[in-house]
Amino acid sequence: MHDILRELALSISKSEKFLAKSDGKEVEDNGIRRWSIEAKEKEMKAAGKAALSRIRSLFVFAVDETSKSSLTRLPSGFKLLSVLDLEDTPISELPDELVNLFSLRYLNLTRTRVKELPKSVRKLYNLQSLNTWETRIKELPAGIVKLKNLRHLIAYRYNVNRMAFDYGFGTVVPSNICLLNSLQVLTFVEARGNIIKHLSKMTQLKRLNVGNIKEADEKNLCSAVAKMRNLQYLMVKSCNVDERVKMDAPESAPPFLEKLLLGGKLEKIPHWFNSLDGLMCLYLHWSRLRDDFLHHIQALPNLGHLTMLNAYEGERLCFLEGFQKLKILRIRRCHPMKEIVINRGVMSDLQELEIVECQEFMTLPHGWETLPDLKQVYLRDVSPGLTDKIWGSEETSHSTVTAIMLSRQEGDEGVFDIKRWR
Repeated sequence: MHDILRELALSISKSEKFLAKSDGKEVEDNGIRRWSIEAKEKEMKAAGKAALSRIRSLFVFAVDETSKSSLTRLPSGFKLLSVLDLEDTPISELPDELVNLFSLRYLNLTRTRVKELPKSVRKLYNLQSLNTWETRIKELPAGIVKLKNLRHLIAYRYNVNRMAFDYGFGTVVPSNICLLNSLQVLTFVEARGNIIKHLSKMTQLKRLNVGNIKEADEKNLCSAVAKMRNLQYLMVKSCNVDERVKMDAPESAPPFLEKLLLGGKLEKIPHWFNSLDGLMCLYLHWSRLRDDFLHHIQALPNLGHLTMLNAYEGERLCFLEGFQKLKILRIRRCHPMKEIVINRGVMSDLQELEIVECQEFMTLPHGWETLPDLKQVYLRDVSPGLTDKIWGSEETSHSTVTAIMLSRQEGDEGVFDIKRWR
């Protein structure tokens, strides 16, 4: 945003009592409800002098490491504060004043360095949303179940290597987390103790991410999922790379399920997959299926995004029918796969095709040229012969080319530009 527009926006926001930004000067209590502040010493001191009793939302931004010492205390007087956003601030402990914010409804600790929540967090009775994404918190205190109004609990960390089996790490929660009967989002938690059995009581959930699943959990897990009739997003990940994910038991799937991620070894596609009429995104992660499974999902009427990461151990993948709404197809680390066949009329809406780390992949998919809406094909770490063939130059060694992008602009039928990366 241009400096002039920024100043104009801040001026209007302040005059309308919508938002104030601290610049190191004392801010008057003139009815402003939202305050944006940089975690600098002079700004935090100015905040401490302000009597901002009507503030509802406080957004704290850290510009550098020197901000850390300025965040040990929060300005006093925020009796009505309902939103506290500390995202990306370099704090390792929460300010002591936090537990006195009895009106707090939203607490965002994303990408902070906080290692644990204080036991006194149970006093935040009105808290509705708690986000500890990408923090260092590995376990939530038992008192978290006292937050009866909590609707969104987001607590997980990503692995730098997104293609690894353990692409993400969940958080340990109390086994009686089911006492939070207002909870709609629970992501992502580690299955410990009897938590899987207790999940069947959380019928109100709309999003569930659960890891550390064992084969023996099948009955309880399937029973719980079958009762979650409002579920829209489900991620299930096994405890290790060799543990099988068994989900054959549910008689019916959640009717509104839109996104499904299964992480772990699959013997076969669960029978209830063909009833997922609302499913839009399917992610098979380290499934290592040996038999052709596409016929189990080809008729899903709304499937638009399919990702397979180390999901198939066959040499030939055949798209023979269906996939009429599929727009994005990503195939990663299917090492034995040598070729893909796409029948005419199949995947007619496909726009993006990605094939990555399939070193045995020998040729462009048979039938890919008939896909009318295909805009780009991305290849990386495929067979050297295919790389040379596409680049079409004998003097260009495949060892210097790691990725190739074929792209087509609107109206350029049959014409693809080629780009390469070393």
